[in-house]
Amino acid sequence: MTVWNTRKKSGMNGIKYLADTNCFIYLLDENPLILPFADDIWAFSYITEIELLSKKGMTKIEDALVKEMLNNCFKINHSQTITDIVIDIRRKNHIKLPDAIIAASAKLLQLPLITADKGFASVPDIDCIILDFK
Repeated sequence: MTVWNTRKKSGMNGIKYLADTNCFIYLLDENPLILPFADDIWAFSYITEIELLSKKGMTKIEDALVKEMLNNCFKINHSQTITDIVIDIRRKNHIKLPDAIIAASAKLLQLPLITADKGFASVPDIDCIILDFK
């Protein structure tokens, strides 16, 4: 059973969050702590797609599930504007490149970043919802 939003969406209206990669992993695992967010419309960075689909040993079924899930969200592709924001974030913060790309995408869209990674809390100018998956 899939738990993600399957409504067809058009345009940027209605997007509530930019989701970090770990949110998609929790959603695939049907973690009950992510379920309150499952009916909301999510955006994601292109780096999340790369991280999810490059998992070593991924089966064809897992690949199809991830692609189906991502197809029901809005993908934020690379742009020069994102590159410029990433550079600024990395100059000011000790943050890994993939995380900086995700943070830059949230900053660009002015969307709250939903994540379980507490490291994002130290990045200024982005609104974070830090999920505590103890």
